Amino acid sequence: MTPALPWAFAALALAVPVVAAYLHRRRRTDKRVPSVILLRAIVGASRPTRRAWSRPRHVISLFLVLLALVGLVVALADLRDENDRPRDFVVVLDTSASMAASDGTPRLTRAIEAVGSALASLHPGDRVALITTGAQTLVRIGLTEDHTRVLALAQTAVAGGTSEGAVRALRLADAICSAGREGSIVLVSDRVGVDVPSTQCPIEHMSVGRDGPNAGIVALSVREADALGLSEVHVGIVSELGREQALELTLRVDDAVVDVLSIDVPARGDVEKLHRVPLPPGKRVSASIAHLREDVLALDDEASVARHGGARVSVLLVAQTRLSFTAEALRLHPRVDLRVIGPQDALGQADQFDLVVLEADYQAGPLPLSPKLVALGTTAAKLGVAGRGEVEAPEILRWSFDHPLFRFVDLQGLDVPTAITLLPNAEQTSLVDTEQGSLALAGRWDGRDMVYVGFAPHESDLVLRVGFVNFVANLVEWAAPPVPDRDDEHSGVLSSIETRVAPPATPVTAAASRFAGSTLGGAPLWSYLAIAALGALSLEWLLPAFVVGLQRLRRRKRKAVSA
Repeated sequence: MTPALPWAFAALALAVPVVAAYLHRRRRTDKRVPSVILLRAIVGASRPTRRAWSRPRHVISLFLVLLALVGLVVALADLRDENDRPRDFVVVLDTSASMAASDGTPRLTRAIEAVGSALASLHPGDRVALITTGAQTLVRIGLTEDHTRVLALAQTAVAGGTSEGAVRALRLADAICSAGREGSIVLVSDRVGVDVPSTQCPIEHMSVGRDGPNAGIVALSVREADALGLSEVHVGIVSELGREQALELTLRVDDAVVDVLSIDVPARGDVEKLHRVPLPPGKRVSASIAHLREDVLALDDEASVARHGGARVSVLLVAQTRLSFTAEALRLHPRVDLRVIGPQDALGQADQFDLVVLEADYQAGPLPLSPKLVALGTTAAKLGVAGRGEVEAPEILRWSFDHPLFRFVDLQGLDVPTAITLLPNAEQTSLVDTEQGSLALAGRWDGRDMVYVGFAPHESDLVLRVGFVNFVANLVEWAAPPVPDRDDEHSGVLSSIETRVAPPATPVTAAASRFAGSTLGGAPLWSYLAIAALGALSLEWLLPAFVVGLQRLRRRKRKAVSA
């Protein structure tokens, strides 16, 4: 044990005057009397002493006063263990979305309460810094002895965001901790999705939260499906409910309900729903799930996405006639800037397009610059595609329905009188297969993404199907320039890790938390010594009163007996 204030032991010198006061004999007062003969007979032959000191008459009182003095002095010196000298603690408070999970009390509330209890048990001289990580990673306050201020800032934290920033927060904490005196990093978290990097300072862990059932939205997107006003709303849901349930999914545009769907979710796992629906005008599309018999996290039950119109797409169509089905479908699309030319029409050298569609071979020169190219029944060899030959009435066996160009395009039973079968090379991928070979493939040509189809749509019954409108809409989306992400793009869409809310089975660190525990059950030693000293003084003051009261009680009893 070492004292924090060793000079306080000098106060023990006060014991000298205290002991002197108890040993000092009261000086006798001279009085005149008529005769001393009787007094001398009583005293006898002994001579009176004139010593100023004598044995203390109140030994118990002296012991109690000295005990109180020693207790107060030692409390003032603040004795501490060698390993209990002032330290620095950098608290990293996890405020990610999973900390909003609740089994009666939210995890974040429990975490803040745990931090408050730990701060109350710290010793004078201990310094604390606070970093929060979640939606943002912020150093809320540097190392300070103002523990009340640290707790006040922690109480303003709100759960949200992901745990991806935990690594950066712990590295910031390590930099602060390493620059100060001896200390440690204190991670207050449910450990969901938290990766712990290697640090110079030891990491102590205060764990909060326990596993519970939950289901939430982890994906939400909306896009125009075709030129007829339909939109595709994609919703992804993660379930950790522990049993199969039917959830009610409500779609809204701004505050107006658009549709209500029933979705069966597994006990544990993922489910996706792609719904085509006409959407009224509005700024945001939101989805909410209501259902839940048991659900520990309400934060992921509702999500929204900003509704932005896609970018405009400049399209060049090379066709034998300006009135083709493909030309009319592209003209109807509200985001297409269409230019139709014939095979012999010349183009300017500066002309550029987002998409070039070939329904005929372009013969007036090189094709203009474009990142995307679609060829429909043109000469295959000019585009680096190997053809096997022409076949009649091929039967389609398989098509890549998950390719961007074939979403919601049903080719089953498609009537194609004649088509060119293809032989994809190692760098090309077949998109439509028949017994005779491939009817469509994807690859690269002349530095651009290319899709080659071995027949023209107007030479089949594809133009009579709804799938043709979808195919044209897919062309536009495939070729559209990417829309930059915005800060308000998504709201309430959590990662699947946060939605699962289950803490890992083992803690991230085995280090015992000095921050959460302290000597003598959570209070510093000086407080117990001060209480003991005050108790000794109180006993010294009350003991004489108790003795006097006891004597009076005995006298009353004696009088009562003699009477």
